[in-house]
Amino acid sequence: MSAKILLPFAAASLIALAACENPSDAPEMPDPDAGAAPTETETTTETEALDESADVDPEPAQDIGQSVEEVEQEAAETFESILNETDEALSETQDAGENAMETINEQMDSMQNALDEQINDIVQSVEEIRDENMTDAEKAEAVANARAAAEQAARSLGQSEAEIEAAGDRAEQAAAQALDYQLP
Repeated sequence: MSAKILLPFAAASLIALAACENPSDAPEMPDPDAGAAPTETETTTETEALDESADVDPEPAQDIGQSVEEVEQEAAETFESILNETDEALSETQDAGENAMETINEQMDSMQNALDEQINDIVQSVEEIRDENMTDAEKAEAVANARAAAEQAARSLGQSEAEIEAAGDRAEQAAAQALDYQLP
């Protein structure tokens, strides 16, 4: 990723450096497709401009060398900062993933605890209606109702089919035990 970003900058720097170090002379024979040849007044104006620029900065080659080194240094610093930012982003993403997993596990535990509490409440309700004179048919109906209530509680918590069936089984066993009823 970093190479894709820095490669164009490095290529542009090298091209600029090559263009500055290898100046080419004007062609001796004008190119007919290049347009009209410059007039004598334009030529003197360009020559005067070159003379003026030569007076301003006598050592442009050193400045170009320094500029290339500065660009390379800046590119290296940019590369390092991109690497650091990428490492920080990766670390933050890993932390966020771990936090999300912890939250999901806590929610799953919380849902399981809520389901267990609901099953306990269902079994307590069965124990409260327990009567020594209950027939086997009434006990079977109470056990079936406990199972249905536990399965509905599991569905409302978004449990899978296997978890719903397991909740029904637990409630059925606990209700049958509370009523001293033998399951068929």
